[in-house]
Amino acid sequence: MRRPWCTFSHSLTILLLLFVTGCGATQLGMCAPHTKEEGTPTRNWTECFEQPFSRVGITHSVFCLNDGTAKPPVLLLHELTGLSPGTLAYAEELSKDFTVYVPLLFGEKGKFSLVHGLEAYWFRGVIESFPGGEWGMPSKGSAPIVTWLRGVVQKIGERHRGQPIGIIGNCLTGPLPLALLDHHQVAAAVVAQPALPLRFWWYADDDRASLGLSEDDLRIATASTAKIYGLRFETDCMAPPEKQKTLTDTFGSRFINGAIPASAYQTDGKPTHAHSTLIGSWKEQAQAGEASRNARGRVRTFLLQELY
Repeated sequence: MRRPWCTFSHSLTILLLLFVTGCGATQLGMCAPHTKEEGTPTRNWTECFEQPFSRVGITHSVFCLNDGTAKPPVLLLHELTGLSPGTLAYAEELSKDFTVYVPLLFGEKGKFSLVHGLEAYWFRGVIESFPGGEWGMPSKGSAPIVTWLRGVVQKIGERHRGQPIGIIGNCLTGPLPLALLDHHQVAAAVVAQPALPLRFWWYADDDRASLGLSEDDLRIATASTAKIYGLRFETDCMAPPEKQKTLTDTFGSRFINGAIPASAYQTDGKPTHAHSTLIGSWKEQAQAGEASRNARGRVRTFLLQELY
């Protein structure tokens, strides 16, 4: 039988860990999937603009294959785990039909690192210089990283005059394509498992339905006529269903709901923390892999319809 002191000590330890890491951080850790990313790039991704792109005091590299501009452009934004090998491999798959641009928002090119993502978002991005930082979200205006991305879209538009632009966001960057719909060439946005806002201390009820964008960003998104394709796994608690409802309520017929039902990826009804719809374990022979491969196919079809 467990002694009262042991029970108290165990509870105190849990409380201290929650305090140190943050309740929101703990929830994120419980929701995060524990599957290994798949895919390895085979081509040479180099700086698109000769040197890292700078705007509003932010400088990041943007990579591409530099193989011409005949194909319509797609801006692919990486997940919380960085510009990983799996992300570059997905970019290569997309490059068969599109000219793909992949910014490095934090970490190192070709490296998978959740730590770099959390450090960039929570500490350098939000907490360190309240209320700013690259990822700090004001109620009005836009986070600096959004303003920087608008500069990237403008640069891509200048390279691809007259061509429609597609944008794909994943996880941390999931909702950001919506804030980039102010450019007249952007014709299609893919919002994959949107996880913003990521809270360090705690999540309010409104956070489950929020897209983590400012009032001005949402106003820009609703004023656009671009089509929006949304993706999430049914059991994903990092991108809860309330966010999908917000997208439906906000954009109506412009929003295409591509949510993946649990029956499409669960084996024998066992619970799973599946999260990454496009970049995760898509090569697996199990149901989860097939569901992701099918999701990639639907996104490709959507972009071909809207950009060609």
